[in-house]
Amino acid sequence: MLVSNRKLSFETPKPNAPDNAAGAPVNNSKNDAKAAEIGLSQQGQNLNYLYQQSLSSAKQNPSPVYISVDKRVELVTESVNEIAGQSGYEYTPEQIKRVVEDVVKEINIKELPRGDVNAGSGSVYAFLSGTDKATLADAYQHALDNNSSLDDVRFAAFSLARSRFIEAKINSGTTWAVHNPNESTGTVKSDDVEKAALREETIRSGSDYVKSLPEQLKKRGLFQSNPFLQSPLLQDVSSAQLMHKVPSFLSGKVTEVNYNTAYSRI
Repeated sequence: MLVSNRKLSFETPKPNAPDNAAGAPVNNSKNDAKAAEIGLSQQGQNLNYLYQQSLSSAKQNPSPVYISVDKRVELVTESVNEIAGQSGYEYTPEQIKRVVEDVVKEINIKELPRGDVNAGSGSVYAFLSGTDKATLADAYQHALDNNSSLDDVRFAAFSLARSRFIEAKINSGTTWAVHNPNESTGTVKSDDVEKAALREETIRSGSDYVKSLPEQLKKRGLFQSNPFLQSPLLQDVSSAQLMHKVPSFLSGKVTEVNYNTAYSRI
């Protein structure tokens, strides 16, 4: 109900004045237009509220690049619907869709360019296949739904992505050589993608989380709280990453050398 903030007047009706309450015609067109304008303004404010809250949530809880764009958009949609439901306002499906699209555009959710082993720079996650991303998406959703470790999913995703990068390099004709750190110390030479991966892994290796993984591996295997991380492939690449070894599915394609060497060489 719309209420004017003007003072209410309780004047005595003038003699012979038309009595509107008695049925005299009244022109409400201006009042109806004003009410419509106020209604549209309120609707715009409600939409802006939903957008701002959804954008803030998406920035504070970014979805990982190692899952598909469709899954990332699905997560944004779930978040927008949840915020809308808690807002106390009514939104149409079209309005929800519009807010989702605007948030997705603002935070730049898009597919990574397919990994190019000759590019010299980029992200190792660009080498993940569609199947890889689907598996990791299931693992990520399970972690969200069950409040289990997202660190497990991140470590497995990084391990798999780096293994896919090595696999792509080998398939492109690169001879991949791994030095034995017990036999020699040398300067690792590699392209920018590999350097970035190594820097990230160096940071991860110093964390308490990573330090806890060898004990898990000895006892019963990695990532026991997440069934989607129990596949032989993810266990293989993750344990290999943890132990600074080559995954077994690549072992026949990699040469170990005992001298100062690059991790990869043409």
